[in-house]
Amino acid sequence: TNAERDGSIPSGTYYDLVGSVDFVRYLSSNSDVTNQSAVNPSLGGTAEFSSGQALSFSLSETFSRYQQAPYVAGGPPIIRDDNMASASLRFAPGGGRLRVMLRYTNLIDKYEGTYDTGSNMGNEGVLDIGWRWLPRTTIYAQVAQGAITYFNSGTSSSASFPLRTLLGLRGLLTEKLSVNIAAGYNNAFYSSGGSPTGFGNVGILAEVNYTISTLTRAGLGYHHDFVNSPFLGGYYNMDAIYGTFQQMVASRVVTYLFGRYENRRFGNGRIDNNVMGGVALDYMAGKFLLAGASYSLNLNRTTTGGPDQLDYTKHILLFRLGVM
Repeated sequence: TNAERDGSIPSGTYYDLVGSVDFVRYLSSNSDVTNQSAVNPSLGGTAEFSSGQALSFSLSETFSRYQQAPYVAGGPPIIRDDNMASASLRFAPGGGRLRVMLRYTNLIDKYEGTYDTGSNMGNEGVLDIGWRWLPRTTIYAQVAQGAITYFNSGTSSSASFPLRTLLGLRGLLTEKLSVNIAAGYNNAFYSSGGSPTGFGNVGILAEVNYTISTLTRAGLGYHHDFVNSPFLGGYYNMDAIYGTFQQMVASRVVTYLFGRYENRRFGNGRIDNNVMGGVALDYMAGKFLLAGASYSLNLNRTTTGGPDQLDYTKHILLFRLGVM
């Protein structure tokens, strides 16, 4: 990156590149376990031209491969190759009281092996118009139109053309309190099968973040939306409640807690309750060495039963060392 060490972005041309490889090895005499071993690379970058000017243009590209355990004992691992590319144009004339953003995004979601029937491509265009009502508070309207198509003609999933609209308020209300509160109309427009109806056509986003002190931050949010589902029911309606808490001690120890609950109601009638949460701790030893540990929990419970029932619990404990 050519950003400053404090994170500030230079005017003119700004770029940021990142790459990583996760190597995962399971040790067991059970082949169902050792088959989950994986090498997961990711590579991404962002470039912004005329950064900080009235008219700016940015490009971004991200590729990632990740593997997760199957939901049925003895089944093949679930492997996904995702590539997301986007281009954005931002216009802020006359001191930035009016801000207009136009973005196009292409996402290729490729499944390997048995799950290839779910491979799809999504295209989305977003128009975001904001008016700075107060010095750091903006009233905004956003419209996003997408198109999701499947690569395999024999799949049971159908193409969709998701539309999402939002009208809301975002930014700082006080020196410590920031919000993003919005609501609008949503629909998926599937080419065959059902689409969201009733309350499923309402999109709601409510997020509050509070800086308790220079070393302590907390956030809480609620999100109501629908999500495309390539393998079951076409889509599911989602209600999510989530929160975060971050505490820094003496600029050397950072503790991060997060939690998220989702109620998912699939188009075929199945209902899932999904919980994600965890805690992470990092310690800066000297100026360059980082040591840390984290624990995360992910569990799912299906409340409707039947052949599609999916109950699982995942515990992940990680230790890490890094050089900065």
